Amino acid sequence: MLKRLQRALGRPTQGPEPNSEPRIVAEDNPPRPDPLPSFRLFAILGTWLEADVVAATVRNAFTQGCERVYVVDNDSPDDTAGIACAAGATLARSFSCESYDETLRLRLMNEVVAEVSAAADAEHVWWLWLDADEFHHGPRGTTLREYLGTLDRRFRIVGARVFNHFPHGKPEYVPGFHPLDFQPLCQEFRVAHCPTGHWKHPLQRFDRSGPPIVCAIGFHKAESAAAPLLEPSIPVFMHHFQYRDEERTRHRLEQLCRPDGAGKSRIALTDARWGGSGISKRFRTLTAVYAQRWDRVENLSRRGDPIGVSPVPWERTVGAEDARYAVWYPADAEAQTRS
Repeated sequence: MLKRLQRALGRPTQGPEPNSEPRIVAEDNPPRPDPLPSFRLFAILGTWLEADVVAATVRNAFTQGCERVYVVDNDSPDDTAGIACAAGATLARSFSCESYDETLRLRLMNEVVAEVSAAADAEHVWWLWLDADEFHHGPRGTTLREYLGTLDRRFRIVGARVFNHFPHGKPEYVPGFHPLDFQPLCQEFRVAHCPTGHWKHPLQRFDRSGPPIVCAIGFHKAESAAAPLLEPSIPVFMHHFQYRDEERTRHRLEQLCRPDGAGKSRIALTDARWGGSGISKRFRTLTAVYAQRWDRVENLSRRGDPIGVSPVPWERTVGAEDARYAVWYPADAEAQTRS
């Protein structure tokens, strides 16, 4: 199994050619599903210069039912890796490169998933793929593990509704807490990487007796000989907090996007490969975001008007039933930080 996945890792992880059959297809969970009798749930987390939020990311993964969190750190110049481990994560890889290299990062993350899955005492291992600014939960107030436990065994991948969140006051974020407590304003982000319209597919399942799944760049898609992969029609939720404390956020994006003496930035390779990255757009739009000039914020969309966002409160976007989410601290703790 591990050798098959390693061979697959040598192939490009780009999307299907136009007019090709979809690699991910959605179906309703049957009225009487046949769920797995048991499974493990682990998380694989990619990090770089995110000491302010990574502890909360790790704790949220545990709160959502993950048993382990494995970190692949791109030689962060701060204590990102140490803080993640102090929160309970395991540093699985630390690598160094002159520029941001998403292809290398995904190769290493796929390798960790393959190795850990092969060594696990389990026939089935669900994996949560995430970056440090991504916070997930299940629908209707469930945790990810609770939701996965309701699914028919036919499903090996789960898509997410993705919401980009925006700060609207001070503090923009306090480390250790769930960022959603501070940034309820959001706009749903829809860029279809499957027929159902999901931008991300963060949950993918290893089966010891089935073909491996290789996660693609950005956790948008996946490749497998078991194509098409089936996902449930009801997705999970992913909250994207790219703008946290203004000073820290500006510093991180400057380190990624500002050209050095030779005129190259850390993100230049990614921009060249994909014709401009979301990271560069975030950097250009920083001032507008923190001034709440929503009409001047680049919205990351590749279609339509790329300028302007219309953030609304999270509860209004999805309804009260789906707006519930678990945290790892007392309900009134966040309010006390503001007083």
